[in-house]
Amino acid sequence: MTRLRKWLVLGAGVVILLAVSAPFVWLSFLGWLLDLHTVPSEIVDFHPSSFEAEANSRFFYSVGNELKYSSWIDPQASTLFRGQVWSSLVAPDNKKIAFVSDGQLVVVSADAKLWKVTAVNSTVRVPKPLGEQFFRDDDFQWSRDSNVLYLKKDEYHESQEPSNDQHSRYDLVSKEELWKYDLGAGTLQLVLKPFPAFQYFLGKGTGIYFSAVTDSGASQLRYFDGNHVRNVAEPGASNIPPEQLSPRFVESPFYSFSNVDYQWKLLPSKNVELVWDMYSGQPAGPERLVIQGRTYLTLTRGTDWQGNVRYCSELLRSVFLPGDRYFLFNLPSCRNYQGQLLIDTSTGKYERVPADSAVYLTLNTDTYPSYRIDSSGIAIK
Repeated sequence: MTRLRKWLVLGAGVVILLAVSAPFVWLSFLGWLLDLHTVPSEIVDFHPSSFEAEANSRFFYSVGNELKYSSWIDPQASTLFRGQVWSSLVAPDNKKIAFVSDGQLVVVSADAKLWKVTAVNSTVRVPKPLGEQFFRDDDFQWSRDSNVLYLKKDEYHESQEPSNDQHSRYDLVSKEELWKYDLGAGTLQLVLKPFPAFQYFLGKGTGIYFSAVTDSGASQLRYFDGNHVRNVAEPGASNIPPEQLSPRFVESPFYSFSNVDYQWKLLPSKNVELVWDMYSGQPAGPERLVIQGRTYLTLTRGTDWQGNVRYCSELLRSVFLPGDRYFLFNLPSCRNYQGQLLIDTSTGKYERVPADSAVYLTLNTDTYPSYRIDSSGIAIK
């Protein structure tokens, strides 16, 4: 009986061991199997060098989780802030940056002054705490003088579901509010309530332009002068020249564009392209980074475990340093390098930069005046 009990205990132990270890074994086997069907992309003839790369002016950047300010990507520069940087927006004076870090909207200056604006949260939070008010972690805007930061307050409700229709979630919105944070006074103040705006930009003085949705579903540009709201042009207007924004004075619109605008609009305007051949509707052969008609890097064609074509480059977070000579190219997943390379577009040389480096630049309507205004708001041409 004792021997039988020992065998039963031993057998139970083996069963428990298999039950505990089986997921790890299967996961390891699955990873190995997927690797067999994956072909990583890599940099062709990878020969980085080292050189001095000083931009025309100072800029905000981070190395890891350390925010810095210099005229080159210097890991030894003074650290202004420690923490992750999300949804960044550099002020027009280029001496302040607003961003989200650890659930807080903060502003940091080039001389390390810190403003804690408010706690923020995402509109797509899961689970959604219906009825709870919050400041949004996106859609904030600088005033032209860099002294005021505008942001939205909202309330979780059923209409805030992700949708392919950019206007649909605004049809029933009545909870959004526009607020502003005055850096000099250090105070938050309500500007307009309700504020059902798909997009908004600033005018002269305290004027605010915003795009709303009419009862018929059309977009309508509106203007708030600090006291009253009026319509601008007709619903669905496809082109509204700046001189037609106001019947009483010549308007001067101001808006800071997003990082996505930088990637999809500014880089093509500077003739930055990722080029490859096409075969049967799929990219074929190597991918080339081409700037002003000149090839600087070539990447081999890779595939994922499903056979989809993958290259190891991304134009998101790829930026020109001030002066446009040096281009920071994001290469997050190459077999022979993961990180960013800084390319000297004058010599064609490129060098490694510290791991997980990021440069923060923000276009606005003053620095990049090629924009258009319609009933949906303002956008780069």
